Amino acid sequence: MGSKKVEQKKHVTDRVQIKIQIEDACKWIFGNALFSVFLILMIEIMARHSVSAGFTFVWDHPLLVLYSTLLLDCLYSLALLCPKRRFLWLCITALLLTLATTNAILLCFRITPLAATDLTLLFSVVEIMGIYFAKWQIIGLILLVAVLVAGLVFLGIKMPAGRVYPATGAGSIAVLFAAAVLVTELGDTSGVLPTSFSNLPDAYQDNGFVYCFSRSLLDRGINKPRQYSEEAIDDILEAIKSEETKIPAFCPNVIFLQIESFIDLERIKGVTYSDPPQPIYSSLRKSCQTGYLTVPSVGAGTANTEFEIISGMNLDYFGAGEYPYKTVLQEKTCESMAYNLKENGYFCTAIHNNTGDFYDRNEVFANLGFDAFISSEYMKNLTYNEMGWCHDSVLTQQILNALAQNEKRDFIYAITVQDHGKYPTEPVENPHIRTEGFAPDDEGRQNAFCYYVNQCHETDAFLGYLISALDAYREPVVLVMFGDHLPNLELSEEELSDGNCFQTEYVIWENKEMNKTRRLSIENEDLSAYQLSACLLEKLRMNNGVLTKFHQQYGNQAGYEENLKTLQYDMLYGEQEVFGGENGYETADMQMGVLPIRITQVSGVGGSVYVQGENFTQSSTVFQNGKRRETTFLNENMLMVSDEEVSEGDSFTVAQTTELGMKLSETDAYIWGAD
Repeated sequence: MGSKKVEQKKHVTDRVQIKIQIEDACKWIFGNALFSVFLILMIEIMARHSVSAGFTFVWDHPLLVLYSTLLLDCLYSLALLCPKRRFLWLCITALLLTLATTNAILLCFRITPLAATDLTLLFSVVEIMGIYFAKWQIIGLILLVAVLVAGLVFLGIKMPAGRVYPATGAGSIAVLFAAAVLVTELGDTSGVLPTSFSNLPDAYQDNGFVYCFSRSLLDRGINKPRQYSEEAIDDILEAIKSEETKIPAFCPNVIFLQIESFIDLERIKGVTYSDPPQPIYSSLRKSCQTGYLTVPSVGAGTANTEFEIISGMNLDYFGAGEYPYKTVLQEKTCESMAYNLKENGYFCTAIHNNTGDFYDRNEVFANLGFDAFISSEYMKNLTYNEMGWCHDSVLTQQILNALAQNEKRDFIYAITVQDHGKYPTEPVENPHIRTEGFAPDDEGRQNAFCYYVNQCHETDAFLGYLISALDAYREPVVLVMFGDHLPNLELSEEELSDGNCFQTEYVIWENKEMNKTRRLSIENEDLSAYQLSACLLEKLRMNNGVLTKFHQQYGNQAGYEENLKTLQYDMLYGEQEVFGGENGYETADMQMGVLPIRITQVSGVGGSVYVQGENFTQSSTVFQNGKRRETTFLNENMLMVSDEEVSEGDSFTVAQTTELGMKLSETDAYIWGAD
């Protein structure tokens, strides 16, 4: 009898304990759900820079707020398995507020909000922080982060550990995550939850930061189309395969010039200028083929316009806010204009007057088929504007160097940077172009616009010098110019006389030698960025590449976009049926720079080491026995290292390095004292 009573008492105790554990978990989950609603409100107030706009969003979007609350509750539920539950709760809250703060700051400098892919750009952003922030602001941010981390560490040590109930905690977490998966599936299939963000700023405004950032975190790549199969690919390719790849009888040099934040200023309504701000560009738009170019971003996202132009792929099919340069192209090759033109004997060079590792271009361009990449680290005589961006005028000589590097025809993809934001809100001193009529009620925007206009004026002058040099070049040249996106001036469609905020313009120009041989037809038409390359190749009577043929033949026929998505999925994420089940392209053996950097002699004089050679730049760094040495650039043939001893057998190399010290390339070793 006694043992039965003990057993019954134990069962009662167990049931009471289970009840207590369940109640504890429910209180935790319900409490965090209430807090999550408050946190979402705070995040939206920060994102919209407005208290009233934050409250309005929460009030007008109850279903999205409830769904976002479920997502945050799932995250907070993980603390049920942590002995220091409240400490983990604090860490999660700090992380969410840090992301929200980063997004709020980011929206002060660009239109595009924070997406998960932006986190992969962290090291690239560090290199240009000095352009967006004053030194005291950078120091303040570093100190703030240090204090936050130190505070969390201190609390983590001091906070007492509590009891963990593994079974109850794991069960609660499983139920919450299962509910989130079920609700997501139902929301996606019913259309209640938006799954496509073709306009990222609008998506964040309509759906909130928590929902959109979560989507960008989990939604990567291209979702498998429902109709995807080997038979579907064969059906799409049937017409393409029936047309043989043309062998062109005429191959001119082809140059694409992607101009940072550049648009036709005549499109902005109600503005007058003291002098014509873009005389060269305006003249070209009247005499050459032109049209609107629909691009995938506004105010930022240069690399995504670049990706569409080079690859012929539509970015809309990728994840929300995704940069393919930071995801799939890190490891995979992709059909591109470079690969296609190489089939016709072209040498392909990319040029950018900015650091070579931004967007990982020093790695990604090899997966897009480029043979060489000239970044700012390989350029001489660089000058910079007031905001620290390199002047575009340096690109004229770089393009001419690339054209002269070998006997082959050249495909050059050049990317400018001078007109990049941010734009100062203080008045411009003695501007060459004065403006009136823009944002009459906002002095800060007026000043930013005046600064931007004067940068565009200088870029326009660069276009004049470039065209003059190319017109005198003794080989046929086709030049395609286009803006990558609208400037970050918070332009609305009401401020544009025509087009929309996702449209820039393109111009196709040809030099005298080209006109002597074959004059291109002028057919003004509006295009999407992913159609521009195929359009030009069609004018040159070339059709190399699956996507090139597809764009040229399918145009805007029924099923065009759906079939394009299927092809893109197959090439990058599917079975690569397009290429017979194998990778269609090999990574190019890409060289950095086109002028060879060499060491010819090393000498030690008066406690200093002098490294002589060829084609050194301000980014050249001496390494002695593999160790980086503080290097002084004297001229393109001489570098100096002070206070270093030289011994027989010491090895010297010169590397082109970024501001953060990343090596982009390195010379062969020079052994001191060797015959």
